[in-house]
Amino acid sequence: MQPALLFSCAMVLIAGCTTTHFVEVRHSPENRLHSRLNRSWIGAVHPSNRTTHFLSTTGFRGRSESEQMIAHCLRQQQEPDRFRAASQALAELQYLAAAAVSGRDPQLAMELYLDACQDAWNYFSLPTESGITADPAAPEHRDVSETYNASAEQLLRLIRKHLKISSDDSFRMPLTGRRLTLEIPHPSRQFAEEPPGEFEFVSDYRLLNLRARHTTAGIGVPVIINRTGQRLPDPLEKYYTTSMTFPGTLVFSFPPGVPRCREIRLQLFDPRESETMVVGDHLVPLETDISTPLARQLSNRDLSLLDTWALIRPDLAQQIEGLYMVQPYDPERIPVLMVHGFWSSPMTWMEMFNDLQADPEIRRRYQFWFYLYPTGEPAAFSAARLRETLKQVRKECDPQMRNSRLDEMVVVGHSMGGILAHSLTIDSGDSLWSAVSRQPIDQLRADTETRSALRQVFYFQSNHSVNRIVTIASPYAGSNLSNRFTRWALGSVIWLPARTLKLSRVLFDHAAEKSKERLELPRTSIDSLSPRSAMLRLVRGNPVPQPVHHHNIVAINRGRNPESWTDGVVTWKSAHLSEVDSERIIEAGHTEVLRDPNTVREIRRILIEHLTETNRRRVPVIPATQTVQTPDPTTN
Repeated sequence: MQPALLFSCAMVLIAGCTTTHFVEVRHSPENRLHSRLNRSWIGAVHPSNRTTHFLSTTGFRGRSESEQMIAHCLRQQQEPDRFRAASQALAELQYLAAAAVSGRDPQLAMELYLDACQDAWNYFSLPTESGITADPAAPEHRDVSETYNASAEQLLRLIRKHLKISSDDSFRMPLTGRRLTLEIPHPSRQFAEEPPGEFEFVSDYRLLNLRARHTTAGIGVPVIINRTGQRLPDPLEKYYTTSMTFPGTLVFSFPPGVPRCREIRLQLFDPRESETMVVGDHLVPLETDISTPLARQLSNRDLSLLDTWALIRPDLAQQIEGLYMVQPYDPERIPVLMVHGFWSSPMTWMEMFNDLQADPEIRRRYQFWFYLYPTGEPAAFSAARLRETLKQVRKECDPQMRNSRLDEMVVVGHSMGGILAHSLTIDSGDSLWSAVSRQPIDQLRADTETRSALRQVFYFQSNHSVNRIVTIASPYAGSNLSNRFTRWALGSVIWLPARTLKLSRVLFDHAAEKSKERLELPRTSIDSLSPRSAMLRLVRGNPVPQPVHHHNIVAINRGRNPESWTDGVVTWKSAHLSEVDSERIIEAGHTEVLRDPNTVREIRRILIEHLTETNRRRVPVIPATQTVQTPDPTTN
């Protein structure tokens, strides 16, 4: 091998072994309340201007000590017209007092943090003077909700040192004996089937390498719930990502009208299912964060799926190939299967997934699955295993084949992944086999197992579970990057799995010496991207059939001449299709198109359109002019 090629391959491996991190641990947890408080020149924390104003306007003349200020606010709470204002000041003062003693007297600090939570809760449980409900997300009330959130989080940090929280646990406060009980008021699929595991605080992490952090403002403590393993064997466990995490929001809930109640509920909410809760007699928004738990899961070392190893060493990548679920399977949600492209991995979808799951309607109606495959193998072999994987998943999710949601699957494929997605919707007939061999497959000199394996690769039927596909920057007419040099260079360094090598050798041995099919046999995936590729000719010549819908997205770096439009890897002429339901041009590079906001908006539009159509199929609308004949029960 030439030195230049050796150097290039070494650089490829170094680049591919770089793990993407999506979060980093903060030096100190994020605390938004602190930005509202006053600080002295030596760093001491003092009450906010709002609390100081309340103390001065209500005649406080004592020393600026916590005990005296708290006692004054407790007296002011007895005045109905000052109750809410006094509750705001009292919550903040108790938070400051708790923070001051937490190091030397954590038991007292826990009691003070809990009192601060209740007084901030009381602020939102009663309407304002004008009779309007106080919104914790509104700027004029945000300081109170941040006092509640900071107090609740600090209390939880202290509790966690003494209690492993689970759905069966209750905990009594150390000094007053007040009891805290964990409950899940609106069980979701993941929080109902198994008790939540250990949790981490969102505020401990800083988001990296994701464009957007999707949050809502309200009350509560956003947390990262670490999933515990199922007690009973579950055949779907093998599809779940290692160290699966969920977003959650923890809230201390207090009964109305009880000054210092003895029974307090610690409620866990699933923000993917609900973004509000009841306080008093009205709904208030929850403080949520669905991006940081996702980023925390993706940064797990076991999920460092290396793009380059899947290209150069597909023989090793086959150990981690397959379908991945980042959330437990839900039979009520429609699957969206995302298939990455050449020299890539499911991690390339995470920016888009993060943005799509921020939409409440998409979050409630869809579940996202990701397919990982060795991109160094010829496309026909990857497509065959994708078909077999989907058959197996369907068998394990729905053995009786009765779940209509699984027949409404949407497949989104990027680059070569779009070619694999397209192949799921068509029948191959003899087209693929006749392109690689002139000899009937049954006449090959091979054992029955080998002929069966070849038949799975080169003869296939459409998967009727796929109802809609989206192809993004897919090289329908091939890519110029697939040339004689790149095919030779990558063919020299890609190590194919033994199963693929065995089948390829059978094909090679049965092709006539120096024949065209022998020269054109695909050895690696780069051969599959050649304009003369049999796989590309098959999908190009067979548009997605009705009733399956096909949407196409073309990425370009626009120039003056449309003939020269390209995304850097695939030309516009190669990616453009005429027989599709819709086609959208996005000005972006080949990989950058997946992170482009316009692409995310287009995918969102397609998914919402899919929901509308599937709902119409389930509940057909009868035209107003059409009458329904009702049988006469008196006639036979």
